[in-house]
Amino acid sequence: MELGHDVLNVSPALPDELQRAAALREVGAENWVARRPARPVEEVARAVAAEPAVLGAAVTRPVRALEMRVFWTRLRPLAERAVAEWRPDVVLVGHDMAAAWAAELPASLPAVLTCHNLTWRWYESLARRADPARALLLSAEAWRYRRHVMELLPRFHTAVAVSTIEADELRALGGARVELIPTGVDTRELRPAPEQPGPPRLLFTGTMSYLPNYQGIVWFAREVWPLVRRELPGALLDVVGKGPPQDVLELDGRDGIAVHGFVDSMAPFFARAHVVVVPILAGAGIRVKIVEAMSAGRATVSTSLGCEGLAGLEDGRHLVVADDPDAFAAAAVRLLRDPSARQRMAADARELAERSYDWRPLGDQLERVLGEAAAS
Repeated sequence: MELGHDVLNVSPALPDELQRAAALREVGAENWVARRPARPVEEVARAVAAEPAVLGAAVTRPVRALEMRVFWTRLRPLAERAVAEWRPDVVLVGHDMAAAWAAELPASLPAVLTCHNLTWRWYESLARRADPARALLLSAEAWRYRRHVMELLPRFHTAVAVSTIEADELRALGGARVELIPTGVDTRELRPAPEQPGPPRLLFTGTMSYLPNYQGIVWFAREVWPLVRRELPGALLDVVGKGPPQDVLELDGRDGIAVHGFVDSMAPFFARAHVVVVPILAGAGIRVKIVEAMSAGRATVSTSLGCEGLAGLEDGRHLVVADDPDAFAAAAVRLLRDPSARQRMAADARELAERSYDWRPLGDQLERVLGEAAAS
C-alpha cells in the first residue's frame, strides 16, 4: 500500500476477531469479512446445509484442509464478488491449508501461495513426541497433507516459504517456483529499550491456544524453571499471549510466574525482560517471537526446533540453543548473571533483525514476487 497498490483482504473471522480485522482498514486496505459462527458445530452444520459436498470432502481431504473447505462455503461469494468487481492482477492465498481456494478462482488469475508453515511438518513434529498409536495417526495425516499440497502447487505461479528448511522442501516437491521471504517485524517500531532495574526476568510469548506454545511453556515451567529458580531464587517469568488453557492459567502466581493473557502491545514486556525463552518442542515454519526478541534487543535461549529455519542465526552469537532442561536452564542463568554477554548478544541480534527481518525490504521482495506473477 505504501507503494501505491490497492489491496483487498477477503477472510473469515470469528466474532472476537472482527475488531482486529477492521484494523486493516485503518492502514488503507479494503477488508471484506465472512463472519464465522462462534460455535464450530454450528459452522459445520451451516456449511453442510449450504454445500452437501462438504461431507464428501471429509473423506478425501486432510483434517485441516477440510476445515478450510468449511470456511470456503462462507467465503466463496465474497471471493467471486472480489474477482468480478475488483478485477485483481494477482491473488495471494495465505497458508497451505487454504491452497484449494485458488483452484475455485478463474484459472486466468495468477496466484501466489504463502506458506506460513508446512502443515505436514507440523504433524510430523507432533508425531515425534506422541505415543506409538497417536504417532501413527499423525504420521498418516502428515502423508495425506503433503500429497494434498503437492496436487495443488501447480495452480500457483510461486510458493513463498518463510523458513529455509521449508523452502528447500518445497523446491524438492516441484510444481511451483519457490521464494524464501521470512516473516518479519517493524524494526522501527519495536526497538531496544534500556534494561530496567529489578530482579532477573524471563519472557515467553505466543498464542497459548496454539499447541506447540502450550506444550513448550508447560515443559519449561515443569522441567526448566525449577532449575533456574534454584540458582536465582528471585527470578521472575512473564508468560504473555492470547488464550492460555487451564494448565497455563494455573501457573499464574506460582514460583514467580505471571500469566498475562492477551495484551495490546508486547513492547513493555520486552522492555522489562532480561532474557527471552523459546522452549518450543513441536511445530513448523519459524518462530516470530525470536525475530521480535532480536528486534527488541533481548538475548534469547531457544530449543533447536524453536529457531530452525531462521536464516543467519548463529548459536552463541545471536542466541543460545539448548534442548534438554539442564542445558536450557544453565544458558538462561548464565545470561541473567552476565549483563555484558547478553548485551553483546542483543546487539548482534538487533543488527541481524534490521538487516534480514525488517518488514520494508521483505515487503519489497513480496511486491516483486506478486508483480512477476501478475505479469506472467
